[in-house]
Amino acid sequence: MELRVDRLTKQYGSKIAVDRMDFTMKAGVYGLLGANGAGKTTLMRMICDILRPTSGEVFYDGRPISEQGDAYRMVLGYLPQQFGYYKNNTPVQYLDYLAALKNMPKQTAKEKIEQLLELVGLSDVHGGFKGAGKECCRGKDGGTFRTGGSV
Repeated sequence: MELRVDRLTKQYGSKIAVDRMDFTMKAGVYGLLGANGAGKTTLMRMICDILRPTSGEVFYDGRPISEQGDAYRMVLGYLPQQFGYYKNNTPVQYLDYLAALKNMPKQTAKEKIEQLLELVGLSDVHGGFKGAGKECCRGKDGGTFRTGGSV
């Protein structure tokens, strides 16, 4: 697995939000830090193929992401600081929603969700695949709930 950002630039009128970013990432976990307005969100939106760059390109395993469509989106794991979710959803309901967005078959989603909840230590709060009461996420801090969103 290799993600290569090649001279990526995004400009809005005379404002340059991202200026010729150039880097390569191999398999692993990465963080993106910077001041407000530094272009972090713009960069991530281009890497996720949500926003087209003014110039430059993003490659996944040597191929432009713009040519890969759903196959590329299936390998992405992106969790912004603020992400939309229904506060009354259980972790299972939220993960099931994310699986549906990726067109994952229901049975595959069910198995993957059970594995992921176990992996991140949330299997005790979901009450089986059918889900627990809506109170299961109350009292969990934002980081704990975001753990579910990131998988």
